[in-house]
Amino acid sequence: MNRWAATAFCMIMMASFAYGGAVDLRCDQRVNPLAVHTPAPLLSWKIKDARPGAVQTAYQILVSSSAEKLAADQGDLWDSGMVESDQCRFIPCRAGKLSPRQTAFWKVRVRDQENVWSGWSDAATWSMGLLVPADWGASEWIGYDGPDTRDPDLSARRTKRKSDPAATLRRSFPSPLLRREFSISRPVRRAVVYISGVGYCELYLNGNRIGDSVLDPGQTSYDKRTLYVAHDVTDAVQVGNNAAGIMLGNGFYGQNIGFIDALAYGLPRVKMRLVIEFADGGETEVLTTADWKAALGPVCFDNVYLGETWDARKEQDGWAQPGFDDRSWIAARSLPAPTDLLQPQIVAPIRKIRSVKPAAVLSAENGDWILDLGQNIGGWLQMHLNEERGREVRLHFAEYLNRKGTAVDDRSTGVEPVCAPQIDVYVCKGGGETWEPRFTYHGFRFVQISGLSQKPDLDDFTGWLVRSDVETAGTFSSSDPQMNRFFHVSKWTLEDNLQGNLTDCPHRERCAWTGDTVATGQFASYGFNLLGFWRNAMDNIETVLGAAGPQPESVIPRDRRAPTNILVGKRLCQQARPDWGSATVLVPWTQYLFYGDLPSIEKHWPVMKGWLEVMEEFAVKDGIISEGYGDWCPPAFKQDTPVALTSTALFYRSLGAMARMGEALGKKKEARQYARRAGEIRKAFNGRFYQTETGSYGSQTGNSVALFYGLAPDEDRQRVADRLAAFVMDDAGGRYTTGIFGHRALYTMLNDYGHRDVTRHLWNRTAWPSLRYITEDRGLTTWPEISVEWGTSGTPPACSANHPMHSGFAAVFFESLGGIRPDPEYPGFKKTVLKPCFMPGVDWVNADYESPYGKISSHWKKSESLITWSFNIPANTSAEVWIPAADTDDIQFGAHQDQVRFLRQTGAYQLFAVSSGEYSVAVGCEL
Repeated sequence: MNRWAATAFCMIMMASFAYGGAVDLRCDQRVNPLAVHTPAPLLSWKIKDARPGAVQTAYQILVSSSAEKLAADQGDLWDSGMVESDQCRFIPCRAGKLSPRQTAFWKVRVRDQENVWSGWSDAATWSMGLLVPADWGASEWIGYDGPDTRDPDLSARRTKRKSDPAATLRRSFPSPLLRREFSISRPVRRAVVYISGVGYCELYLNGNRIGDSVLDPGQTSYDKRTLYVAHDVTDAVQVGNNAAGIMLGNGFYGQNIGFIDALAYGLPRVKMRLVIEFADGGETEVLTTADWKAALGPVCFDNVYLGETWDARKEQDGWAQPGFDDRSWIAARSLPAPTDLLQPQIVAPIRKIRSVKPAAVLSAENGDWILDLGQNIGGWLQMHLNEERGREVRLHFAEYLNRKGTAVDDRSTGVEPVCAPQIDVYVCKGGGETWEPRFTYHGFRFVQISGLSQKPDLDDFTGWLVRSDVETAGTFSSSDPQMNRFFHVSKWTLEDNLQGNLTDCPHRERCAWTGDTVATGQFASYGFNLLGFWRNAMDNIETVLGAAGPQPESVIPRDRRAPTNILVGKRLCQQARPDWGSATVLVPWTQYLFYGDLPSIEKHWPVMKGWLEVMEEFAVKDGIISEGYGDWCPPAFKQDTPVALTSTALFYRSLGAMARMGEALGKKKEARQYARRAGEIRKAFNGRFYQTETGSYGSQTGNSVALFYGLAPDEDRQRVADRLAAFVMDDAGGRYTTGIFGHRALYTMLNDYGHRDVTRHLWNRTAWPSLRYITEDRGLTTWPEISVEWGTSGTPPACSANHPMHSGFAAVFFESLGGIRPDPEYPGFKKTVLKPCFMPGVDWVNADYESPYGKISSHWKKSESLITWSFNIPANTSAEVWIPAADTDDIQFGAHQDQVRFLRQTGAYQLFAVSSGEYSVAVGCEL
């Protein structure tokens, strides 16, 4: 082979390697899901093509009824044919009506910018779920409703409420074991189980635990909709005798103690259908009916807030295996259904994600011991013991120690509102034994242990971070350890609260407050793939529309179009205030921005529209909305911004979002109406709050929010930003005064308008209030509910030390330091805005985000008077690149300059249009 031929061959091979066609196939945004409810499942993929300017110009999808037909390129269910389109997201399958439990096999091929077709992708599958109540066949909801023979001392906790001065012993509902044996006579081709056990359940087949999820299924408003999960259990079913076993826990369904008794829905119960298909044709099924057997097991007490008591002496070896002697068990009881609406769980299941080894063991009062994990976590403690039979070991969980360090201080975890502390109790069976709870979780850093016969060995204890196992989307690192710490604390606080819903804390409330979602949603979406999370949140919002009780006089009468302040459960905390309720529009807006999820927008459009109609009743006089909670939880809770400013700003943001989404849906008339109304609200907002002569909206939050939401007059934006910097450095003495809405916007707006030095000052500040005061002076590893100065006593505050609403600002690390932002005109990162901030005092930054189209990278570093910035734009997308430079002569692109086009200069930035690919840019600057 001559040199030319060898070179050509190498180029062809490199191009072939770089162009992999369609990868990461997903149905309804899940990988090979077992229970799809969408009538026309939505198909998506990414393009693997590292060549500069790579785009998809056409696609073809094959959907087959069998793997064999798919391999033979027979799309007997659906062949899309060649479709001229660059779309690779949310493509509805046109296979027609699919049967319950039907499995579809599919693949896709794509055509590139040179009209060359890829090969077929790897095959993927999906299976339809149980679509209507009749698909569950004769299965029933069953549980235990027999005699309660639990030890009275172990099955109750002492609680005390403000309204009840005397402590009261309160028992949890029993959490039973259920079992049934069945026989299989011939080889099995496939077996799938569909199960909903509320509050929580664990399923066993032939003694083996099915799946590795915990706290399953996720919390809902159970009387409106209940979730089920599906498992492929083909390998767990055997020819011959089999046994199914189910362990039930109370979870949020049987939550009959914390806060008020009325939060419980009832006794734990389960509904299951196991379908077994035989290799030679035909099928059989195992259903939950009253012919199951039931008994009380080792769980003597469980409450999601208060903890769990496990008596290992009550364990029944082999209870979920065939041949177990269950003659002492009673018949299971058929129980009423929570609801007829059973839906598959679309949120990733909760799992044990990460272990945390204790950092120290401390001596405590009364002969107790204290474990310090060194990290505040949402989860639990696993322990290995070798104690005598009958010994009770108590684990008392808290975020702080008392002033002397001799006992835990659990005021921050909700002892008063919940009415009791977080405590797990384990009664030993004797000998070596390992235990962790099943039906509760805690928010804690410290564990006070009583009942041990000797000093604990750190190696015998492991803390577990437990959260929804959503995919990590974004990573960030830099040369600056403070920024890295702020990012880590923000992300860990968020992780502690990803519990099927985004909760406000992992201990005291565990509630999905709508306002917290608004403040944190974008950072959360940078950190993790939360499309299923936000879809679930909107389904939850729909279940609480009009569910509020009597309203305070300051709020308009109960409205069926309005959600509650908490979007799931029974602790709903009245009708949503205007600012908190903006989640009804701004959660779908986040879905739209980050994922381009138009199908969900269309689904929830009536609800979003209804919410804005409610808001119009607030704004009927002058366009200003005066109700709300305001800029929640600024330092020391000293709000310096009118509630009307933030509520009206969120109303404006909601109107603008509806205009954008309406336009994308083709609802042009409504979109124009929302855009026009947004303009009216902007005028009213500035007329009420803007001081033209000074560029002031009255506070740091006022100026931050006005800039962030686009309310500030276009010609005055720099002046408003300059006044924001003055609010920080002059008026507040170099401190921040913002709550959750103002703080979300503060740093990004300072950076965007040339005040990086102010951001740097705030992040370097160590005195209260500051981020370093929280993380260094106080040594907290998660963001507290309120930043307060502890004073000389060192006594920790009673407010929570783990509130993710304060993580919202950390979007700055992606959108500003890395500069990765979604473009509202091309949502889902079909087009990315790259606008990095080269922060003074920072030598390098690496930001990566796994977008719906692939990884977006933004890495920059400084050397002498030069910044080298490398970035990657995924195939089938493009970017608008903002480079801070006085002139284009200060910018030098490396390779692929033919894919770069200069657009214009905007202020201190040079703007370029850039196609997909990997790029390196040298930027001359003054360091």
